[in-house]
Amino acid sequence: MRAAVFKGDGVVELEDVPEPRVDADDDVVIDVEACGVCGTDLQILNVPPGHPADAGVVMGHEFIGRVSAVGSNAAGFTVGQRVTVDPDPKCGVCGPCRAGRPASCENVSALGIFRDGALAAKVKAPAHAVFPLSDVPSARVAALIEPLACVVNGVNKANPRPGESAVIFGAGAIGCLFLAMFKAAGAGPVIVVEPQPDRGAVATAVGADLVVAPTDLDARRRELLPYGADIVVDAVGSQFGTAVEHAALGGRIVLFGQNQQARPPIHQYTITERSLTVLGSYVTAFTFPTAIRLVENEALNLEPIITHVMPLDRLPEGLDLLRSGAATKVVVTPA
Repeated sequence: MRAAVFKGDGVVELEDVPEPRVDADDDVVIDVEACGVCGTDLQILNVPPGHPADAGVVMGHEFIGRVSAVGSNAAGFTVGQRVTVDPDPKCGVCGPCRAGRPASCENVSALGIFRDGALAAKVKAPAHAVFPLSDVPSARVAALIEPLACVVNGVNKANPRPGESAVIFGAGAIGCLFLAMFKAAGAGPVIVVEPQPDRGAVATAVGADLVVAPTDLDARRRELLPYGADIVVDAVGSQFGTAVEHAALGGRIVLFGQNQQARPPIHQYTITERSLTVLGSYVTAFTFPTAIRLVENEALNLEPIITHVMPLDRLPEGLDLLRSGAATKVVVTPA
């Protein structure tokens, strides 16, 4: 089958690889219906990389599809069933897992990063990471379930309340998912900071009260947020210092975006003096069922987030669109 293989040093190539097959009794092989391209994928392909990955792995971890084969111990799944997958299978037995902190599992081997993922016609996953999915949502929107499940975890930590103000740095897919969740929780105003006009327009369509460029936020801070924001989200991975500057007294800062090369300056005194809460969050924590229900029930305005849908052979074009900011979310249909 054709697959997008990470070769290391910022290179991904489309090449033929063997189709996955059932090897363990809990294996589930899935025909991929749609797979989103994630900001993490871009970080993996940066030079130097902003996120680790193993060379030789098939990329792609935001996906849905239909079961094509099951192991003898993959109870509850049948061939043809529509499913989605948590690409960070938790072990359930390490210290953090047993303490109820699965997002900190010490033994995760992520699909699309450290084991073969879903930018291909087929993918294999352990049964405990596979979730049933109805036929109601379109494939393009359903491909957002995995990033939404991650965002739900971050939103649960931030605990937005009706009427609270929020600032989100970055109007990529993650920033827009935080936006949709905050609006559903009644937060407002929700201000999105985004330098790219195309992505800013998507944030407006999702429901942002205001979209501003970074320089405009600085210039209009006293007008827009005289007391600072109750919640600040860094969906970029390099805005910690700026987030501290714009948080209100007692505010909560969610650090979600990942870039291991970023070294933002932090004024630690401000965190202490303003009684800020800093929350790191980036993967799921028992949040897949919630994300699935939100998508199946069409509870959030997610359609505007998917700006491009394309076949696998156009993946290089999709990566360029994401890097330029012309795309918010690219969804690949490998079949």
